[in-house]
Order: sequence, then C-alpha cells, then structure tokens
Amino acid sequence: MGKSYGVIGQGDPDNEDDTDSDDNTAVSDLEIANTGDDGYVYGGVPAAYEFVDPEIPCIVPGLESLAMNPGEEQLLHHSMAHPWTTPPYNVTERPSRSSRETTWRSFQAAAGAVVTSALLLPFGAGFMVIDVGSFGIGSFGLLMAADFIFRAGAAQLNRLRVNRITKQSVIARGYEAYTALPRVNRPRLPECSVTVVGYRENLRLWENCLESIKAQQYPVKHIVSVIDGNEPADLEMTVTFANAFPENQRLVVHLPVLLSVLYKEKYAEALRQLGLAPSRFDSFKAWFTGRSIPGHSAAHETALNFVLDYVYTKATIEKWTSYRALCFTQPHSHKRHAMFTAFLIGTYVLGTKDALLTTDSDTRLEPSATAHLMAMLFSEDKIAGVTGDVDVDRRESFFPNIYALNNWFSSNVDSPCQSAFASVGRLSSQMSLYRVSDLMDVISPWIMQTHLGKEVVTGEDRHLACELLSKGLKTAHSHAAKAHTDAPASYVRWIKQQTRWSRAMYRESLFSSPRLNSANPWLAVEATRDLYYPVVLMASVLYLLYTPTNWKHLVAWISTIAGAVSLKTLYAVIAGRDLRLFFYPLNQIMFFLGVVPSRVWALLTTYVNSWGTSARATHEITRSESFLSRTIHIGYLLPWYIALSVGLGYFLATVLSQPTLWLVALVGLLPVLHAYADVFSAKLKFFVFAPRHLLQGHSEVSDVEAYPTTRKRRSTIRKALYASVQDDQIESDAIPLKPVKQSTLPYDAPSVTVFDAGESSRRPSVLTASTGQTTSISPLPFKPLPFAPELPLSEAAAGNARASI
Repeated sequence: MGKSYGVIGQGDPDNEDDTDSDDNTAVSDLEIANTGDDGYVYGGVPAAYEFVDPEIPCIVPGLESLAMNPGEEQLLHHSMAHPWTTPPYNVTERPSRSSRETTWRSFQAAAGAVVTSALLLPFGAGFMVIDVGSFGIGSFGLLMAADFIFRAGAAQLNRLRVNRITKQSVIARGYEAYTALPRVNRPRLPECSVTVVGYRENLRLWENCLESIKAQQYPVKHIVSVIDGNEPADLEMTVTFANAFPENQRLVVHLPVLLSVLYKEKYAEALRQLGLAPSRFDSFKAWFTGRSIPGHSAAHETALNFVLDYVYTKATIEKWTSYRALCFTQPHSHKRHAMFTAFLIGTYVLGTKDALLTTDSDTRLEPSATAHLMAMLFSEDKIAGVTGDVDVDRRESFFPNIYALNNWFSSNVDSPCQSAFASVGRLSSQMSLYRVSDLMDVISPWIMQTHLGKEVVTGEDRHLACELLSKGLKTAHSHAAKAHTDAPASYVRWIKQQTRWSRAMYRESLFSSPRLNSANPWLAVEATRDLYYPVVLMASVLYLLYTPTNWKHLVAWISTIAGAVSLKTLYAVIAGRDLRLFFYPLNQIMFFLGVVPSRVWALLTTYVNSWGTSARATHEITRSESFLSRTIHIGYLLPWYIALSVGLGYFLATVLSQPTLWLVALVGLLPVLHAYADVFSAKLKFFVFAPRHLLQGHSEVSDVEAYPTTRKRRSTIRKALYASVQDDQIESDAIPLKPVKQSTLPYDAPSVTVFDAGESSRRPSVLTASTGQTTSISPLPFKPLPFAPELPLSEAAAGNARASI
C-alpha cells in the first residue's frame, strides 16, 4: 500500500531492495524527444502556415479536467477523512476597524480621486501650456515632475522604515546570526515554506531558481513546486527538479486532476443542494458591498473538506511529508490554478504554520531575501503580504536592457510609495510572502474570480493583493529583499507583457470591489491617475500636432516632459548607482510609442483572457508567429504610429511651409516594419532553407517544426535525432532513468485496490452528483507517449539519450 506510482526518478521510499514494481514508471528524455504529431518538436503543421500564436495557452478548466483512471477515481471518491478539524496554521487575531475610521478613509479616497481628476483633466488637458512671459511650461510635464517628487519622497520614508525594522529584527539578521545565539536565548522563528510555479521554463533559468531557493539563509521548511502541465514537453522541468535535490529529499508527484476544479465544482454543487445558487443580483450585491454571497461559508467548508480529503489520502499513501522538496505536475490550465495547488499542499499537507513565499520559475532569490521578507511581514500584525525589489537580469543585447529600466522605478519608487501608505496594489509573483492565515481567508474568492461573466486567467498576483486589501489588511514592500528575474527579449514580447499587466491593473483598480478603493485612499488616487494618464497624454500629443497655429506650445510641452524625464533619470542614477539608468530617456520613448497606447487598448479589452507571450523553453520560444496572430496582439499600435507620423508631417509642412516635409510621414513605416520584422524573418527562413533541409534528408531538432512531416520523413528525423544524441556524447548529472514500458497510458493504472477506506469514507461522487454522469471513467488527460520500436538503440546510445537533459 505504500507504493508511489507515477514518480519520476524516485524510487519507492519503502523499497529497501531498490527493486521496481509494476506501478513505478520512469520517464526518459527519449519520450520527450519523440512527442509525435501533437508535440512541439515536429508538429504536423508547418510553422509558416500557423495561424495561432505560440503563446502560453490559458485553458479555463471544466469538468473534462476531472478525467481520471479507476485507481485515482476510487481514491477521490472514497478518501479518508482529513484530520484538520481546526486550522493547522497560526491565526492572527486583529481588532476590527471602527465605523468612524472606515467612513473617514472612504472620505479620503473620494477626495483624492476628485483632486486627481481635477488636476489631470482640466489642468493637464485643458491648459496644456502655461505662458510665462516669452517662455511656456507644459502642464503635463509639470504634473509628471510633481508626481515623481511626491512618490520619491514617500518611497524614501518607506526605505527608512524598512531599514529600522531590519536593524531591530532578529529574523533579518539571517539564520547564521540566529544560530550563533545561545540556545536558551533563541526566539522561535516563524515557519516558512517556498512555493514556485512554472510552465515549460528555460531549463537554465529553472535550475538557477532552484539553487537560489536552496541557498536561502532563513530556514525553509518545505519547497513546493507545481508544473502547470503534465504532457511530455512538461517533464523536462521535473527531471531538472529531481537533479537539484538528493534522492531521499525530493519527490515528483503527478496529480491527474486540478484541485481548483474539484473545489469549484463541489462549491457549486453545495450551493445547489442548499438552494442558494446565486442570481445575477446576488452576485452584483456581493460585489458592490464586498461581502460573500448567501451560503458561501457552508459551500466553502464543504468544498474545501472534499479537496483536503483527497489530498490527505494521496499524501498519506505517497508519504509526502517525508520529503523536503516536492514537485507536482497537473493538467495545464493557467498559473492561478497551479498556485492554488501549491497553497493548499504547503499549508495543510506540509503543515506550514506562518508564511508562504511565492516565486516564479525564472526568478533567482538573493540568499537573504526570505529573511528580510519575514522580518517585514511580522513587524506588524496587520501586514498580510510583503514583496521586495525584483530586478531584471542583464542581457548581452542592448534593447532588452532598455526595456527593463522601467522596472527599476516600479521596484524602487512606485511600490515603496504604496508601501508608505500600506497599500501595495501588486505583490509580485516573482517574490512575495503571505501570512498563511490571511491567505487561506481569501483563497476562495481569489480562485473563483470572474470578470464580465468570464473566469479571469491573468493578474493572479494583483488580485491576491487586492483581496487582502479589501479585508482592511496592509501590504508592504521591502527594498532589502532582492531577487532577479528574466526580461522579455524583444520589443513585441515586452509590449504583450505590458498589455497583459495593464489589463490586470484596470480590472482590479476599476472593476474590483468598491471596498478596495474606499478603504485605501492612495489606491483610489492611483486608480484615477492610471485611468486618465494615457488618455490625456495621447490626446494632448495629437491635439498639438494637428493644431500647429502656435508651434511654440508643442516645443514647450515636449521640453517640460523632457525635463521631468531628466529629473527621474538623475534620481535613478544617484539612488540606484547604476550607469545603465542613463538610458532611461530611451526607455521612455519606447514607453510612449508602445506601452501608452497598449494601456488604452487594455482598458477597452479587460475582458480578454490571453497570456500573450510564449513559454521560454527552447522548443516553445523558437516557434514562428503568423502575421494574423501578430496583428491580433499588437495591431492597435499601427493606427497610433500612423497618426503620429502623419501628424508630424503635417506639423512640419505647415509650420515651415514646405510641402515636401509631408514625406516625414513615411517615418511611421519604421516602427511598423520593426513590429513585424521577426515574422518576416521567420517566414523568409522557412521558404529559403526548408527545401534545402528536405533535400539533405536530415534535420536538427530546432528545424523540424519548420516544415511538415510524413511518416517516412518522421523516421528520417528520428534517426538523425538519435544519431546527434549519440555523436554529441552529452555529459550530465541527471539521475539514472530506467527504460519506459510500452503502454497506451504514460502511467499504468493499478490493477488492484489501492486501499480500503471502509466505513470512514464520506460523500458521493462529485462527478455523478453534479453532472449526472454514470460511473464509467474516462481515461487520464495525459497524451499517450509514442515509441519507435523499429529503431534499435545500443545501450551506450540509450544511456547518452537518457542523460541529454
């Protein structure tokens, strides 16, 4: 009964003789290489003719995600009752906010929104230039400078506060200083576990992430990784995870079902059984008042118990608590569902009592990051979440470093300013720490967030922060906690990322619960500013270009904005002590050309559930995007470029009375060509090089996607691929993997009963009760792994192939 089937590179902890049973299946990279027609190595559709973006697919999971094999179905519907009758974590008791304080904060929020509107609309748009004698001052640039000075001052106050807390806190001194104290004088350190999620990540970044987690000075109780996918292409990350930890400390587990889907389906079923299925009016009332729908508490308890019973039973069988590092794979949906799995397992199964640290698979944490975050989180009882300074790794190429400069201001000015008002609106998923008790209080509305009747896919970190703030709690930022993450490598990828973030920003600041802004005055001010800022800026530019009667106004307006940008640049260079920040004006030009119109587009399309960018795995990021897909994602930039270039030509031709200057309008073709340059390049390479490769009769792995494959061609590709693996003689520290058995499923279904729950089993099947289905079980939602038995491999070649990852 103690067997753990479906574990990669991990023997059964009870198997002392190191013998393999029939229910243990190891997955080698031969399977990952041979992914068949539906894989990413040699798909049946040529990349040049693809009309879908190779972006991360954000699937909204439903009942089809509950497909399980008979053994897992039995485990789900006849699970043991979990022992957590009371919360297994420490609950922080806080006094409730008085009605007088709530009224006063609501008045502050309303006043701040009105003042911001009065400044941006009449002053920023109506009086664009203030004439001062023979000179003029642009009002928009003046507002930019005043806003930055205020933000920088608030950020400095927050920095002084963090320095004081860090100096006084025992936690922030690091684990080494803590252990140096006499044992009798050691205070109890709060427990902390690390959760990390990823999807087809670049393996170098993924390995660096794991190494940084292992190097944390603060004692980490458990490391919980969730891979958002269970197809062969996703298994590379699990092998890297297994290589990062000793065999007796890590376990890789395959979850055949999404815990979030189990929770949501059981929640809806409980409401129906109670006769409290919410109407549209009930949902609107709950949104407007910031309160739960009728029956929420009972439905939440029922659904959570159902999920915890299943998790507890599976954890007991596979002995999850015996391992320090656990990696879970589950059917692909999107990031929020993976985080939900990590939160429940880290809190209940692994018993983390105080805090959970979240990070992404492309992020490296500084060794002292966890200690500084913990010090800030436990410096005040009302703080529920903390984030830190997330910098962007430097790249060899020039422009990706320019894209990342704006991130410095976000981490060193904007977030610290919000922290000074205890209202950080986005706790970055790259590095954030949450108090466990507060996280569990908001996990239900967080996972079930909808917008305009659709389940929300993106903006999971921003919504989690907003849920905490809506409860009247505080969020903070610590500049002492540092991390490094990856930046988009191209202009288009950067614009897609910024558009996704802007949609989440507007969705939370404008369409989230009214209690959010009414309880947090500074967030109300920022929401108003973010609403008007891009619209006023674009309208002002177009108005000045197309009304050239007074050309000095345009010069004064641009000069004032340039002065404000120069002020920000000077501050950044001095405070950040980084000469790269001298290029910040170039970043602002790119921001004006790309991000400003993307924010207006995001405001109009908050209903779009699209990730935009692709995964960073080699076989993902090299896939070609079609012209149609590129136009769908950034086509809104074309009218903006045309309007600017035509306006500039008209302005110059009118002011200088030179009709030939209309040719300046052709400058607008340059950014248009740049936006489509990589698409042109990919298609050109396809039509030039694909015939040559077809005639040569061999291919590299990265070239296989570029053209269709027949059965005969696929055999040739396999031979070339296996030959290249054998010739390269790759040396790796990968764990030894056993040959994979031929089967129609990647994991064998157990032929006997896993265990007998007896009379202690509760509840009927959620599938039968909620969907009216019979007891027939559909197969696992894993794609069958193809094999190539016609191609014999020598033992040396097989060993080299298994070690290629």
